[in-house]
Order: sequence, then structure tokens, then C-alpha cells
Amino acid sequence: MKTAVIAFTGAGMLLAERIGKVLEAENQETRLYLKSRHAAPPRGSRVQPVEEGLGNWAQRVIPRMDAVIFVGASGIAVRTMAPFIKSKKTDPAVLVMDEAGTFCISLLSGHLGGANDLCRLLSGALGACPVITTATDVNRRFAVDVFAKKNGMEISDMRLAKEVSARLLAGEEILVEAGVGFSGDLKTQLPRGLTCTNSGERFYDLRFVMPGSGVLRLIPKNLVLGIGCRKGTGWEAIEAAVLDALKKHGISPHGAALAASIDLKKEEPGLLAFCQRWKLPFVTYPSHQLSRVPGQFTASSFVGSVTGVDNVCERSAVLAAKGGQLAVKKYASGGVTVACAVKDWSVDFA
Repeated sequence: MKTAVIAFTGAGMLLAERIGKVLEAENQETRLYLKSRHAAPPRGSRVQPVEEGLGNWAQRVIPRMDAVIFVGASGIAVRTMAPFIKSKKTDPAVLVMDEAGTFCISLLSGHLGGANDLCRLLSGALGACPVITTATDVNRRFAVDVFAKKNGMEISDMRLAKEVSARLLAGEEILVEAGVGFSGDLKTQLPRGLTCTNSGERFYDLRFVMPGSGVLRLIPKNLVLGIGCRKGTGWEAIEAAVLDALKKHGISPHGAALAASIDLKKEEPGLLAFCQRWKLPFVTYPSHQLSRVPGQFTASSFVGSVTGVDNVCERSAVLAAKGGQLAVKKYASGGVTVACAVKDWSVDFA
């Protein structure tokens, strides 16, 4: 996590240095700044003076940060951050501390950005009073966005995530369903306001069912893509085939965690480019290892004659998923074959 701390007085600079030490003890990368006409960092200080206008500094520094801490008035923070506020999913955590270190305010992106946790950390370490106004925190209720971030899950719809919080705060009960591959026990885990159900539908995520509003899906990173392709196939054709295969089975591409194939394809440019584009690790296996994977697979004598194994995509997906269930059987399009297996997954509600 990269954090910028900016102060506006000499006293604020001293507090910024203390903040930096606390964050670095948590293995966070910090950069300290001072914007003042009446104070300057002492020689040898790691605090960087800001000579340019605050707007120019913000434009240069803030887009590269995960969190920004203002040691000064909250109005300065609000005016500085206004041009950079875009979405709950992308906004950095923003905190404000007065230069005396009396209060620490979680100002923006309390949940997904981590401002609330950062506020608690700094308040505890520096003896400040934490100011957190998020309704679910104040009322000690389940926060679906915090839960999703903690468990590495993608939120399908932020509007529905807000609806979950609103209903829980209103005292309503929400039904929760876990999809294929879930290895936990919802009955023993669910916090107050959530209750488990089983619709019998086949899906691959965690669902919060709200009659009249819709279904919020939290998508775990539990999918392994097995991919085969003709030599020289571009990443565009591979991506199109993957997206089409997943769409036909109602599976979100956000759940992809790994791509796998036969070792004959370990240097295939299109596959490597696709994995780089999707930020997916890529593993390959020799034909003799793939041929020993147990299960019923879509066999092809032509593939066997070329690769030494009757199926590449299904076998590599299941092997990389460590025996996970096959969710998408062989799908062929544009010289690409795609399969998808589901790894076992669980969540932590604590």
C-alpha cells in the first residue's frame, strides 16, 4: 500500500513523520510532504517540500497513491481531493488528522479503500480519537464491501451492495447462497441479519438474495481456465473465445484466477499476451501428466496425434484446479479451445 502524507505547518510535519513510522512498521510505503511558506523540512529529513501549487502536487502524486493523509484542516482535504473522486471501487483512502493529533477522521473510501482500518490503526498508535461515520461500522452490522475486500471477491453491482447494507440497517433479513465449490458451512458462519438458503440453482459465486431488488453476487477468484489454440493465434481470438464460453454458462470472467495449457504452448505469444492482459498466472503440463488426470473428457483423436493427449483444455483446467469440478466443458471457437474448472473455495465472515 502506497500512502502520501501531507502537512501544512511545522507541527504538522512532526506528526507526519510519526505517521510515516507507524505505517512503515506495517510494511506500507509512505511519502511525506510539507506545503508551507513558513516552515521547511530540516536537513536530512525525509519530508519533501512542496514548492508547486497544491493542485499541481495533487495531480502528480494522488493518482499513484492507495491512501492520502492530510495533516491539517478537513476543508483542505475536501477541496484537494474533489477532482479525483470517481468511484467507490477506485477512490483512494483519504484521512484527515489535526496537527495536534487529537482526531483522526476517515473521510473517503472507508471500506473498499481501507480508510476505516487505517483510521483505527493510526488512532491506536498515536493516541488520537478515531472519527468513523460509516453506518454499518457505527451500528456494528455486517458490511458487504468490507467482507468482499477481505475475501478477495469482486462485487457485481455496487448499487446492490448499498441495498444489502440498507436492508440490514433497517433490520431486514437477507438470504445467502453459496455456489459450486464452496467448502464451508454457512449455517455456522453467518452474522446477524443473514440466513442461508439453497435454491438448487447451479452457479459459481456467493449470492445475497433480496426479493424485489435483485441478487448481489460476490465473485471469488476460484476459476481455472484451460486453453488450447492453433499456433500463431492472437490474444484477441483467445479472449473472445474465453468470454463467449464463460458467458454461455453464466460465469463471470472476474472469477478467473489461473490459466493452464500443455507445455507445447508455454511460449505461445498469443496465450502469453492474453494472460498478461488478464493478469493471470500461466502454468503448463507435459502430455503424460495431462493424460493421467482422472475424469470423463471430450476426446479428440486429432488433438491426440498432435499433442500426445486426447484433450488439452479440460484436462489442464482440472489438473491446475487440483481436481476441481469442470464447470465449462470444451468450447471451440476461432482455433481456440476453452474449458473452465472450479477450485474449492471458502469465505471468512469473522
